[in-house]
Amino acid sequence: MQFLLVSGCSSLANHLRGVLRYLVTLHVLHLGSAQLKVVGPYHPLTATVGQSIVLPCQLSPSLNAQSMAVRWIRHHISETVHHYRDGEDLFAEQMREYQGRTVLSHDGLSRGSLDLRILSVRPSDDGTYICTVEGAAGYAEAIMQLQVAAIGSSPLVSLEGYQGGGIEVVCRSSGWFPEPEVLWKDPGGQRLPSVSQRHSHDERGLFEIQHSLSVTGEADGDLSCVVRNSRLGQEKESSLHISEQQSRDLEQQSRDLEAKTTELSESLFPGSTCKSPAKICSLLNRGSFS
Repeated sequence: MQFLLVSGCSSLANHLRGVLRYLVTLHVLHLGSAQLKVVGPYHPLTATVGQSIVLPCQLSPSLNAQSMAVRWIRHHISETVHHYRDGEDLFAEQMREYQGRTVLSHDGLSRGSLDLRILSVRPSDDGTYICTVEGAAGYAEAIMQLQVAAIGSSPLVSLEGYQGGGIEVVCRSSGWFPEPEVLWKDPGGQRLPSVSQRHSHDERGLFEIQHSLSVTGEADGDLSCVVRNSRLGQEKESSLHISEQQSRDLEQQSRDLEAKTTELSESLFPGSTCKSPAKICSLLNRGSFS
């Protein structure tokens, strides 16, 4: 009876030791997995078009990442910005628009730094980036936002003539990113609404703007066009002075042109109500005078 009791106790002790080893093993594996963690910036990064930007990504704690696989991507793995594995950079899967523009410091990897430098920043670089790392201890990633910005040219403000009962003033500017805010101000600093606006991209992806304003009545003073990059909190402003005499002269020129247009239209096309020079040009282009 005593033999059976001792034998049972020994079996229970062995079982407990086995369970303990299993729990210790799970704990060690969990600790090893938890060690692989990357930390990125907690706020969006801002980069100016044409300059370089470093996207920070750090292993925590600072492990040696030289034997790990590091991949920077945009939104998913098929959009590879930079790929490092087994001690070398791999460019076969790199997106074409990043070729020759990314640098991952191999020296920094030994300190757990996975920082990526992007050269000659473009508007298309704007958006989300994901820093990923994979090693024997597991996988980790950090997501960050890059905000690209550009300050364009000083606005060019010009008089385009007298149309539709008012003086048309146009503001043009180019080289902005993202799409800028545009506002007009009268001589007293009050905002004025644009009557038309046109935004387009140039070959680099930068915005070009053209806003027009109609000034009615006898204008006298400075009209200002302000183009603002809200991302950088910077703006450029230009003004145009319009005198009462200019306003009267433009109005008279417009009336004279309308009278001549009407006279020409009636002589060529009796009964026509055409008063627009553009309409006559259209008729000329169609050969209606033959």
